[in-house]
Amino acid sequence: MDADTKSLKMDFLSSSALNSQTSMEKVSMIVDRVKNGDLVVIEGGLSPEEEAELIETTMREIDVENFMGIDIYTLEKDKTSFFGLSRKKTVGITIIGPANVMKEVKKKSNFLSMIANLGDSDAPMH
Repeated sequence: MDADTKSLKMDFLSSSALNSQTSMEKVSMIVDRVKNGDLVVIEGGLSPEEEAELIETTMREIDVENFMGIDIYTLEKDKTSFFGLSRKKTVGITIIGPANVMKEVKKKSNFLSMIANLGDSDAPMH
């Protein structure tokens, strides 16, 4: 690729890779990657407390020149009990990325589609 070509880096993290980290380590790692313009795709998701900490940390780090914030999208799946009597939602994947890159997201119960804005966004690109 030539120097003018912009690309989007996506980091895919398994739940087992995240389980060995503390909540603060997870949040810090995610914020650092997103501030670099990366999309982070996590198998499963964050706990409600971790997600709140992620949003709080992001709000402290917003810089309108370089970092506009994050967007978080979660794709859930139904989990049926042994006899199929009850259903509950479990998190399948979570996508976290820079707010100025995640241009358009369409979400249905079992479908998530995203268009990334690589052209004139002010996010750092690789």
